[in-house]
Amino acid sequence: MTRVLILGGGMIGSAVAFDLAGDAAFEVTVADVSRERLAAVATRTSAATAEADLSSPDAIRRLAADCDLVVGAMPSAVGYRTVAAVIEAGRNCVDISFMPEDALALDAAARAKGVTIVADCGIAPGISNMMVGFAAAQLAAVDRVDIAVGGLPLERRWPFEYKAGFAPSDVIEEYTRPSRVVEAGRVVTKPALSDVELVGVRGVGTLEAFVTDGLRSLVQTIRADVMRERTLRYPGHAALMRMLRESGFFASDAIDVKGQLVRPLDVTSALLFPLWTFDAGEADLTVMQVVVDGRDASGARRFEWRLLDRYDAASGLRSMSRTTGFSAAIVARLVASGAFTRPGVCAPEAIGAHAGLLDTVLSELRRRGVDVR
Repeated sequence: MTRVLILGGGMIGSAVAFDLAGDAAFEVTVADVSRERLAAVATRTSAATAEADLSSPDAIRRLAADCDLVVGAMPSAVGYRTVAAVIEAGRNCVDISFMPEDALALDAAARAKGVTIVADCGIAPGISNMMVGFAAAQLAAVDRVDIAVGGLPLERRWPFEYKAGFAPSDVIEEYTRPSRVVEAGRVVTKPALSDVELVGVRGVGTLEAFVTDGLRSLVQTIRADVMRERTLRYPGHAALMRMLRESGFFASDAIDVKGQLVRPLDVTSALLFPLWTFDAGEADLTVMQVVVDGRDASGARRFEWRLLDRYDAASGLRSMSRTTGFSAAIVARLVASGAFTRPGVCAPEAIGAHAGLLDTVLSELRRRGVDVR
């Protein structure tokens, strides 16, 4: 039996627990500082729970010492040091945090410990990277990579027409972090929320797409003439977020307000996050389109994948939780079974390039009701 430790019992971590704890091959423990989140996990799964302050690397090392495999489902702000602590504990790890740091910088430490770390392993980045890695392995040259992905509430409500399917703080991080794209074969940095355009999405309608920093490791591992990742939202959302950002509402430096030092980001978060929280039973959807154009000996080739997933009322899991959490759980199974074992920090595209593994991952997603065409 494989002992799995899940760090974080929020929307994504609880979905990983839902998937793995139902399998007799795994003994699952979910760790979190929140008793409320742990109680919710215990109600919905058979996973054990552990109350712990996961901002402490020492606490993570102690918890990891008693398991075989770790799944990291922590906010981006602590993702890097979380993975570093797991490496120090000498444990394999599948991580989904949207960390601002480069996880590949931990590769030497992971190799020295002989552990496999799969970073950015959700739906996107994650499955999207695997698709690009698969396509690139079939091609002599990659011309264009275009990834578009978004999680949205099914019902549009003014003014934002948005709800957060993962940590709201990481949504703001998406809107503020400089975004890397590839143009004419060179990495170019653009402001997040730029290059806004309307796109038609089959089964959903018209959405807007804008650049965010979702290519992640692809800018280092895949050579292409053009490459971009865009976030999808209902039309008008990007303009609202740009207005807040450019007006300083997302600033993290404290300002003086009538003698009190206040971080604008803290005030904005206190106002926005309740509006971005899903109501119980509220439906959402996840949409993703990945296109890779390139050439091989026979000429031009195109690889294209489309995903449209919706809230599952039977399990009570929202679509973003399902698509992200199930993706991490499936890769955790690959690592636990020895189907993917490569010492060091591995980008998800390495799994896609591995013969047969993308088919396995997509087949397992379909078995869970997440259909990728």
